[in-house]
Amino acid sequence: MKSFFGRMSFPRAVILFCSLGSLTLGALVYTRSKRLDQVQDELKLVKDLVKEIQVDAYRLDDLQRRASAEKFKAQDQPESYIRSIAGQAYIEMGQLDFSKRFDTPARGVRDTIYKITPQSKTQHYNRGQIGNFLYRLETDSPRVKVTRIKLTPFDKVSPGEVGKDRWNFEAELTTRTKEEAAPAAGDQG
Repeated sequence: MKSFFGRMSFPRAVILFCSLGSLTLGALVYTRSKRLDQVQDELKLVKDLVKEIQVDAYRLDDLQRRASAEKFKAQDQPESYIRSIAGQAYIEMGQLDFSKRFDTPARGVRDTIYKITPQSKTQHYNRGQIGNFLYRLETDSPRVKVTRIKLTPFDKVSPGEVGKDRWNFEAELTTRTKEEAAPAAGDQG
């Protein structure tokens, strides 16, 4: 090593210094270029993430609008939801009776079925009223489905005779919920 530095001249020192400097700078440039590639990949992910956030924001806005318009009332307070639809313009169903029953079509799923009938047997409706009522029940809440409808003519009709558009109806609505699993015996929180 002594002989190496003993024969060192200024030009050799500059060459050695530049060689070591270029190796060092090359290593730094290489690490920075790798970091730059990582940042560019992360920026691509940021663009996708921003798009997902925008979609989620639109969904949240829609859900908040629905909640403020009481469209989720069908799940929490179904009778008041049904009565509010029945009282809307062009529907005007009057007083309705409700009966409720439960069904379990699959494990962990619970259906609540509401049977709707007119309160008075002397009430009659045209098909437009009944159709609008059932349509509004389903469109105003994604949680409610009309699962059965029975129409009977209000007036006695002879065979072959065209009756008036006056009907009695009976309908069933179903709301489906997921049942929460009961905690195990050892799970005390």
